[in-house]
Amino acid sequence: MTIALDTKPHEIVETFDSYNMPLSETLIEMLNEDYTHQTERRGCGYTQATRALATHINLKRDPENLDDLRLFERSLRGLKLIINQASAEHIQLKTWRNLDLRQDLINLLANPTITARNPSFYTALQEEIQFQHHLRHSTDLLKREESRILIQLLIDIILPYQDDDLSALISLPEKSKVGSCTLAEKFFLEIAYGSIPRKGRVNVITDEQNRPLLIEKLNMGDSHSCISVAPVVMNGVRLPAGSLFAVEYADELQTGQKCKKLNGQIIPLAACTGFRFLRLTTLCVSPTNRERAFSTHFAWQSAAGLFSHQSTEISQLLTVAKTQL
Repeated sequence: MTIALDTKPHEIVETFDSYNMPLSETLIEMLNEDYTHQTERRGCGYTQATRALATHINLKRDPENLDDLRLFERSLRGLKLIINQASAEHIQLKTWRNLDLRQDLINLLANPTITARNPSFYTALQEEIQFQHHLRHSTDLLKREESRILIQLLIDIILPYQDDDLSALISLPEKSKVGSCTLAEKFFLEIAYGSIPRKGRVNVITDEQNRPLLIEKLNMGDSHSCISVAPVVMNGVRLPAGSLFAVEYADELQTGQKCKKLNGQIIPLAACTGFRFLRLTTLCVSPTNRERAFSTHFAWQSAAGLFSHQSTEISQLLTVAKTQL
């Protein structure tokens, strides 16, 4: 199945090119909705782009490794120069990330006497700080809801979120058997309206204040698949409500607290071994912009008759979760 799409480059691709921050060819192909990503399994290019970012999100942010920068089509020569020569310039550099927040480095660049002694190093440093600054504020350049959501993931992969105001999910080291196909939203949509098979179970995963973070389903499609009903953070990357995960915890876990209305239990986040981020679901984008954002993914869901996929909001699942406490 394919649908008529705007032949213009995706807003993200166009904006990042105009600011000399070109994305990798793979991400560009996905965001520009190449037909190879419009299959029933993949959904659409936007969905595939969130899967591509998931590969990075599930890994701990390495202070030295440069692999995350492969998401851009950008030379790393200048950054490698900075890393190799920082100590000779008496600069402590534990990581190449978040250099744009280092006021000491910004002060050095403002001193012509210092920059003149090693122009190549300080020119590279200036360019890297400018790149990180522009990347950090790139959401302000984007108009579309779905563009801002996806780019926030990309920003945090490169420049990890450092505050502790969100619940942190531990990432699982191995890939999960839980799938992320185009119709993975199906049972969550039905849970939002209280339509649950007799054998189905619904667990609510909560934070330290007993507030709902995720809803997990069992005996409905892939068990141990869950969707976030509140923003969370994983490996320094903020993930919005409506993110799809796999969860693991001890077999036969019994917390002693049952859901008030549904067949299931309340599980504290601390009782979970870890999570695997799979992709963003269509519920992370508001109904007004959902069809535009997910294009053929949305069309596949329509063809499969997914219940109320065009209008259900993640706030409805949050309400379901709250009523179980």
